Amino acid sequence: MFDVANNSFWHDSWGERPDEHRLALEVARRHLAEVPKLVPIYGHRFLPAGRGSHGHLVMSVWQTDIICYGADLVDYIEREFGQVQADGSDAPRSARATVEFWRDFL
Repeated sequence: MFDVANNSFWHDSWGERPDEHRLALEVARRHLAEVPKLVPIYGHRFLPAGRGSHGHLVMSVWQTDIICYGADLVDYIEREFGQVQADGSDAPRSARATVEFWRDFL
């Protein structure tokens, strides 16, 4: 919401942005209420929520600056808290964005 209000962010799936600032915020709030929620992991690292699902990317989310921090939860924990290997074996595993809306940022 901060980026909608202050940085002119508007997701393409929401249609045309209303000219009136207040109305744009209302429309964005309504759309964001339908977006899969994010589960906090550590700091500003999150997993997309979803019952019966697994293998989601761990994302670093700071407003609309969203990047991948791990191919899945295990990969993220190894990277964030594990030991970096000198031989390069800490290279990222193949990652795929699995959740609509959030994958648009990656």
